[in-house]
Amino acid sequence: MSTAKTAGPVPLGTVAPGRSRFRAPAAGAAVATLVNSALWVGGRAADVSFAVPGSLVSEVDFFSVLLTTPLIFTVGWGLLTVAARRSRRWVSALLVVAVLFAVVSSAAPLTTAADTASGLLLAAMHLLTGTAFLVTASIARAR
Repeated sequence: MSTAKTAGPVPLGTVAPGRSRFRAPAAGAAVATLVNSALWVGGRAADVSFAVPGSLVSEVDFFSVLLTTPLIFTVGWGLLTVAARRSRRWVSALLVVAVLFAVVSSAAPLTTAADTASGLLLAAMHLLTGTAFLVTASIARAR
């Protein structure tokens, strides 16, 4: 039998015994949610409306931030897990798509928000979630 290593799928989620494979994505999602929540609370304290007329929601409320940040992070992590089972190229391609998604999605609040402050803070939340995802994926990929 041969013990030579072969290029294969990226072992995302491979961790030492006793450690949960969900620790990194849970921590990444929690940090992104915490920082986005702090941006929302800070914006509200500064009288930012977070109004987005003409979209699915007319105003982004605190509950929306608490719900959508980990939801988007989880969907991304699920796609990353599927990509990791395929190959390193799939993972790399998905990370490029994640960057593009964060950047393109941040343009939506900039163009549809009722005021500049709302648009900037909401766009920052999009970019922050994308950044947290990329950092978390990089940490998991390095393990």
